[in-house]
Amino acid sequence: MSLMRISLKRLKIKHLLAIAIATFALVFLGFSRNNDSLAYSRDSQQQRETLLLAHAHGLEKAIIVDFVDMVIVPTYDRLVGQAAVMKTAIDRFVTNPTPQTLKSAQVAWLAARTPWEQSEAFAFGPAESLGYDGDLDDWPVNETDVAAILKSRDRFTLEYISNLQTTEKGFHTIEFLLFGTDNNKTVADFSRRERDLLKLLAEAFEATSRDLIASWVDGIDSNPPYREVLITAGDRNNPAYLTQKAALEEIVQGMIGCVDEVANEKIGVPLTDKTTDDLESRFSHSSLSDFKNNLQSVENAYLGGLPDTRRGMSLSDFIARTDARLDRQIKQELNAALEALEAIPDPIEPAIADAAALARLTTAQEAILQLFSTMEEKVLPLVRS
Repeated sequence: MSLMRISLKRLKIKHLLAIAIATFALVFLGFSRNNDSLAYSRDSQQQRETLLLAHAHGLEKAIIVDFVDMVIVPTYDRLVGQAAVMKTAIDRFVTNPTPQTLKSAQVAWLAARTPWEQSEAFAFGPAESLGYDGDLDDWPVNETDVAAILKSRDRFTLEYISNLQTTEKGFHTIEFLLFGTDNNKTVADFSRRERDLLKLLAEAFEATSRDLIASWVDGIDSNPPYREVLITAGDRNNPAYLTQKAALEEIVQGMIGCVDEVANEKIGVPLTDKTTDDLESRFSHSSLSDFKNNLQSVENAYLGGLPDTRRGMSLSDFIARTDARLDRQIKQELNAALEALEAIPDPIEPAIADAAALARLTTAQEAILQLFSTMEEKVLPLVRS
């Protein structure tokens, strides 16, 4: 059962009705007919300006609500579902270690990776403040410490896992144990201790993913649901977001941060060093998928929904209202960046020193940097204005 507890349809109808009423009132009150021609009166001009402001605030509110309910919550909901599948697959492998169960566990890890990487454009709120981001996805793995843990005589429990450093658990420690250092691990390579640790890491991962979505829709550890914090931006009793524009800026800054990290860190560092050492998902040879999903996350945030679901009001609507050309430019640059990533040989890890592969990686980085520049120099000022 989905963890979403919000009636998206009811919220959407409220937004559309509010905008429709404002638009109707604008037409009805904003003009007066004099001698069969339309003329502004001083009073009607003031009414028109008031209604335009209300319409703008209504759009901003709708964008914020739909961003949470059609982008954030569904993405985390998918993460929870895939985390459960991964836990089950790893349990089966631990109980019955065969090439088939190992492959199923690896496939499940990759499937769980997709919604997580598609959440990178909104890694603010509880993911940051409550430490879920680090617990789920800190990197690089501290391979020395993981090896020491395996060699120790420590008893593995969920409490033990919770006390590990973030570089000793989460996605990439699970990846390290499942795939080996170069996507070449076999069943015979696993020790009993590795399987035991793997089982508990997967269980802890699923629990953390559930806490993450709960922090948005229910509230956790005496914190209010972050959904309510974000959608009440501008309310008098909301110290986190003093205005609706502040919430919109948070969304834009999340997108900018994601694009910056992909271009300058996830791609930029390996491109400079020409080694796989700093590719985030190098153990499973799936770093290129991370890049693509990160850009998909930015696109989802900008368009107000996931590709296979109905989209809501979005930043695209906000930008298009003021500058339709800029809206088209952003969409074109997003497409160009995604297409450039598609042109890179997959997996990139074995080809990291290949001149042709590096050239395509450079082209992708340039396309992503162009998007970064547009978001930072044009979109952010527009949202702040």
